[in-house]
Amino acid sequence: MFYVTDGGIHGLEAAPVDQSRAPWGCDGTAITGADSHTVGSGAQNTLDILAGCNEAGIAAKVADDYTLNGYSDWFLPSIDELTFMWANIGQGAAAPLTNAGGFVANFAYWSSSEISSNYVWVQYFNQNGNTVILGKFNNNGVRAIRAF
Repeated sequence: MFYVTDGGIHGLEAAPVDQSRAPWGCDGTAITGADSHTVGSGAQNTLDILAGCNEAGIAAKVADDYTLNGYSDWFLPSIDELTFMWANIGQGAAAPLTNAGGFVANFAYWSSSEISSNYVWVQYFNQNGNTVILGKFNNNGVRAIRAF
């Protein structure tokens, strides 16, 4: 778990390992609705991506297909959700939780938050936790999350 609300009753958990490296998909195509940044919007962003982009092997599909311990409700996190991951279980977390999520150092992870038809927000898992914009064609990390 990297984000909890309501006294621990609800929150977000990250998959314990990366799912793969993949392109975001549909380079050159704007995906209607997949532009929210906020915590709690990753699931809807992922649904919007899947509805608007039918390319095989894209980051949203990889996250959506993930299953673990009987749970199949995983999705690609929004940029704000990724930032919480970096701060709470990534390289930005205080010891002893520093990189408890086992993220690849100095590596970019896809968010579900699109900027335009060609660009998407990514979170770098490094000491500074930079969020930057990269082209959809790049192969970046996929770490699925789920809400509880």
